[in-house]
Amino acid sequence: MVQDSTVMNPNEFISEARNKINLELSRYFERKVSEINDSSIKKLIGQIADYTVQGGKRIRPILVVCGHNLFSEPNPEVYKASISIELTQSFFLIHDDIMDQSDLRRGKPSLHKVLEKDFAGMREARRMGENIAIVAGDIAMTYAYEALAETNFSDKIKNKAMKELISITKITGYGEGIDMLTTTGMKLKMNDLIRLHLWKTAKYTLEGPLLLGATLAGYEGSTAAISAYGCLTGLAFQLHDDIIGLFGKEEEIGKPVKSDVNEGKQTLLMIKAMEYSGKDESQFIEGILKRGNVSDAEFEKIKKIVEKSGSYDYSKKLIDQFISSGKKYLNTINGDRGTKEFLLWLSDYLVTRKN
Repeated sequence: MVQDSTVMNPNEFISEARNKINLELSRYFERKVSEINDSSIKKLIGQIADYTVQGGKRIRPILVVCGHNLFSEPNPEVYKASISIELTQSFFLIHDDIMDQSDLRRGKPSLHKVLEKDFAGMREARRMGENIAIVAGDIAMTYAYEALAETNFSDKIKNKAMKELISITKITGYGEGIDMLTTTGMKLKMNDLIRLHLWKTAKYTLEGPLLLGATLAGYEGSTAAISAYGCLTGLAFQLHDDIIGLFGKEEEIGKPVKSDVNEGKQTLLMIKAMEYSGKDESQFIEGILKRGNVSDAEFEKIKKIVEKSGSYDYSKKLIDQFISSGKKYLNTINGDRGTKEFLLWLSDYLVTRKN
């Protein structure tokens, strides 16, 4: 068992870990660019690199490091492995922005919009930008597997870690499928929504990265408490994300505040607002979600209904319950004390952030 580490300042740990992860990402993409002679593909790899390296908080790869450090002494090689989850994130987001027709990501143009500029003047410029972005996402996914395969962990550990990464992408894909179907009018019940958030968000944001890190540490004990912490905290993360998406500011969240409503997303805020409201207000929300293209006045009306109905308070209470339960599971884990203290801090940070 790894000895307890010194409890460090969480922000200092994040800054240090992020710098190491960014360095590994930059090195990886430099190598990929150098391996290709074709100028068009070399440019595309550079665009994938810019998209990946220039944005993101690196929470997911940091959690891979945490999952490892819970059960083993720190190992620089885990940072090389951790970029696999950031590359997976790029794959998901590139495709997600095309499916959602979202032109902004992290306050900057989505990759398909960046690529669209390469075809300016062409009749099918937008479609070509989206098509090439789909290819870019596919490349990012292959890079994720390759980055993990190229680490110096034993073949036994890498094989188990690869299975975990495959599980992450598979389960998240299932969640993405359900999420897209909800925009067609398929109504979600509470259980459906929880399953959606577990599959689409919690798996690749918290549970999966922690399990991937624990696997890289060679941990072979029970992972039930790790999974419970990751799932519960991941649910809280998504519910808070939905609140930010409705009540946040565009300059803070980096995408249009109306995007979830325009996409017809059935968030907990919407489901409970319709459940708790009168017939007219419920039908108003349902109609807007089906129609999209919400006006400023309609958007403000939705926010008022969410608050007045008690839906907002319900979501906040559920977030607190998930975080509290997740912390209880975390405290049962026989792992490094310093890492556990950081994860306890992270739980609160994830549901108080503004973006």
